[in-house]
Amino acid sequence: MATAGMMNEAYFTGRKEIVAWIQGKFSPSLQRVEDLCTGTVYCQIIDSIYPNTVPLNKVKFQAKTETEFIHNFKVLQAAFAKNKLDRHIDVEKLCKRNFQMNLEFIQWMKILHDTMVDPQDHTYNAEERLRQAGQKPLATAQLTAPAKRAAPSVSAPSAVAKKENVQPASKASVPKAAEKVAQQLEITELKITVDGLEKERDFYFGKLRDIEILCQTNEEQSLPFLQSVLAILYQTEEDFVTPTDAEGGEGAAEPIEPQAVEA
Repeated sequence: MATAGMMNEAYFTGRKEIVAWIQGKFSPSLQRVEDLCTGTVYCQIIDSIYPNTVPLNKVKFQAKTETEFIHNFKVLQAAFAKNKLDRHIDVEKLCKRNFQMNLEFIQWMKILHDTMVDPQDHTYNAEERLRQAGQKPLATAQLTAPAKRAAPSVSAPSAVAKKENVQPASKASVPKAAEKVAQQLEITELKITVDGLEKERDFYFGKLRDIEILCQTNEEQSLPFLQSVLAILYQTEEDFVTPTDAEGGEGAAEPIEPQAVEA
């Protein structure tokens, strides 16, 4: 079972590493993160984590149109519901080849995979699973295209080995594992939300700072408009406490009035 630290690292895995991982385990022909828009790889990942919960025979692996992409994502959504995965799938943006959306979603999927699947478990065979589902197997040329390190997970193991390892280790451990995954994923999503809010805060703070400098630079002109802008910038609510006030207590400096600001 992966630890929380490993999950955090998986979330921030770069696109090159993500593509190499997909090529080695699921789709050797995939070249870019944007190509995940078909939804096929996402279905394969869930199939590798929760065997026999994704009807691969219904997945359109040769999908070329957005309508076919949406069909595949409906299959994926059904699998999410079946496995009680509480994660929103933004089908519209994912289907539009949105790089950022697909990158974030595949990073999340890798977290789930690394948490639920033993890193030493190479029993999942993408080519064999496609054959079992009645789908067109991956071409031999494609299977040899990725990096050599991916070869063990693609090569077909013996029939005896597959039968011995295909069953989950313990059904009793699944609920606890799923609960842990849900908690870790929620923590990761909250962290991303906080990071996004901080970036947005810094962006608008920079804009306000630029406005403040512009007003201070031209303050000598005594334009009422500039004074009004500065008044708005320095205006505080009745119960508002600045970080400086909170740290300094009673000895903290009073809020700066507009007329006291020097150019």
